[in-house]
Amino acid sequence: MIQLGLQRAARLFRNNPQPWKAVHVAGTNGKGTVCTYLSALLNAGGVPTGRFSSPHLIDRWDCITINEKPVSESLFREVEAQVLERNKAEDIKASEFEILTAIAFDIFTRENVEVGVVEVGMGGRDDATNILKSKSLTIITKMGLDHQGFLGNTIEEITKVKCGIFRQGVPVLYSHLNEPDVVDVIKAEAAAVEAGPVTSYQYFPSFKGRKYKDFMKAIMNRMQLKIGICTAYRALCALQPELPHMVPPLLGRNKRSAEQDVYANAIVDAQIPGRQQYIDVGPIVGEKKMVMLDGAHNPQAAEYLDKVVSYELRDFKYGPIIWVLANTKGKDLSGFLEPLVRSYDSVATVEFGPVDGMPWIEPASSQEIAHAVRELHPKIPVETFKKDIQGAVKWAVQQKSETSRVVICGSLYLVSDVLRMLRDKEK
Repeated sequence: MIQLGLQRAARLFRNNPQPWKAVHVAGTNGKGTVCTYLSALLNAGGVPTGRFSSPHLIDRWDCITINEKPVSESLFREVEAQVLERNKAEDIKASEFEILTAIAFDIFTRENVEVGVVEVGMGGRDDATNILKSKSLTIITKMGLDHQGFLGNTIEEITKVKCGIFRQGVPVLYSHLNEPDVVDVIKAEAAAVEAGPVTSYQYFPSFKGRKYKDFMKAIMNRMQLKIGICTAYRALCALQPELPHMVPPLLGRNKRSAEQDVYANAIVDAQIPGRQQYIDVGPIVGEKKMVMLDGAHNPQAAEYLDKVVSYELRDFKYGPIIWVLANTKGKDLSGFLEPLVRSYDSVATVEFGPVDGMPWIEPASSQEIAHAVRELHPKIPVETFKKDIQGAVKWAVQQKSETSRVVICGSLYLVSDVLRMLRDKEK
């Protein structure tokens, strides 16, 4: 069950002095990308950095990283036991996400990070992560409609809730892709609490070197990824006054120094599993087969994924795709499917399994997703596989031809199940 509000989280976090600086990231899409690149850049610049993003990918503890490495299971379990004991002793009755947030913040303090990059779980104002005692920077990524049952029915209402992370005197950075009405809300909410300065930034870091240029060419059509890098780099520059020992980031036309190449390498080497990720599903299907894996789960993310798929996978932008689709119960299925699925595609629908530490998360039924697909395209080939993800992937690659490609998407929880299945098979 989702329990928004800060009272329980405040009690859990009461005795943590939070000696580290915090960057708090909210928005609808692109939060994880910004957090990943910002923590990678900070670490490359010599700043001990922690990152907390949710949901986890494969194991519950991999949502917490220290200097770009997931924390060990043993450290996670040790701190978890302490937080659970505190929760029990004080009869706090904290939710699973509040427990997880407290674990992350306690680990940051214990591991002596200098900066903690924190992704909002849901919304902002009432999210457990908003219990942060001090912030150095707040970021709003691209806004869209999601979680309307909790956050509001219009994009303006949702934006207002997400702007609840703002603090007096703390700078605000927002995505320049946001609509004017959203920007108006951001500026008004910042003014209401005297947050600022409020800035948007479109400058993309320019580095030399073949490796960096090849990377930039490879992501030419991945706008969300490019915007994430842009936002993260601008955030790095905004943090520089508080981190004087950090390698100075290159900004604008400032003269480049060789030591700044660490940032180019950090951008190229950062990994974001489950985001337009090409993987070999051979261990699942019995022979080498490459597919795309993506966690897109709402209409805005689907529109972005469609652009990537059209450029990278559809022959002449019109070739067929075989989709393996799941989604979360209660989501806007037709809004998600409409940008992606064409009448000449094929679809396998599945249901992701139980989510560790998030018992309130439920999948949409594979029959419901199939029905939504047929509502859009009555003659499209659709197969339902319920919870048989391996069977769905096998079916999809068997349909694959020289002109068709396979894409697995619809939920980060489905991404997690596939990656976990591959890991277990490889063992």
